[in-house]
Amino acid sequence: MALNERDGPGTVRPVSDEERRRFAVPPAEGVVDDIDLALLDPADEDDRRLLIEAEHPEFRRAIEDGRREVHLGGEAVNPVLHITMHEIVANQLWKGEPPEVWDTAQRLLADGYERHEVLHMLASVVAGKVFEVMRDDRPPDPARLHERLAALPGAWEQRRADIPAERHQNRAERRAAARKHRR
Repeated sequence: MALNERDGPGTVRPVSDEERRRFAVPPAEGVVDDIDLALLDPADEDDRRLLIEAEHPEFRRAIEDGRREVHLGGEAVNPVLHITMHEIVANQLWKGEPPEVWDTAQRLLADGYERHEVLHMLASVVAGKVFEVMRDDRPPDPARLHERLAALPGAWEQRRADIPAERHQNRAERRAAARKHRR
């Protein structure tokens, strides 16, 4: 019970590992692919992934259909990458490592953001970290991670606002627009 949750300005109360984990992967009901979600164990990484996929039925269908891109909310999204980013954040929260991820989640919740949006913000930091590691071919810088977490939500909202309108279309829409433009 090492982490804290804010009840209001200046007030802090202890948060159990169980509460943090229920935030990361809440209990689920229903059936997906003949699997009763209530019987899955979120402590098991494979079950955890299924629970995350169950929260994203539109991506689950796209993955099953072999689609590499889905158009949602004016944005082209890779469903496998999206689920993977959720999974990385859920694993960080599940383990409580690094603790700043949970601290940031609590701060964003206290600011009025909803759980799923908070997970997306945290995933944006993870995605940036993965990109830097791949680009620079060196280990991630923990100080940079702390900076990016501290910059939320502003940095996340600014990046979303800066996406050009043409990138909000999926590949098929961009191709159709290009064909129409050529005529």
